[in-house]
Amino acid sequence: MSLTSAFEALNAGLKDFSKLEVRTFTGDISALIKGSAGDLDVGKIFDAAVKEGTLTLRLYTRLEADGDSDQFFSEGPIDPILVEAHASAFQMGQEIRHSYLELFQDIAKRIIK
Repeated sequence: MSLTSAFEALNAGLKDFSKLEVRTFTGDISALIKGSAGDLDVGKIFDAAVKEGTLTLRLYTRLEADGDSDQFFSEGPIDPILVEAHASAFQMGQEIRHSYLELFQDIAKRIIK
């Protein structure tokens, strides 16, 4: 792999890390699961539930690489378990991104040597 192609791959990967979004929903997807006919693709079921309006967005956090952020909390009481799960998912996302950036940095260092 050439240095140019390594940096192109690094640049493409970094674009995926330009923001971190965490969405926390509540709702009911049981009817969609029953109608899945054995094809339990949770991603598809979740997307369908969002489109059909059977889920409610309760918490949303977006952090841009430049530090800008947006947060949304739905009106009314929010179960502390949801807040804890949301915060945990956000922290996990940050840790995963940090690990990937370290990996990219290590690969770049090895190529430059």
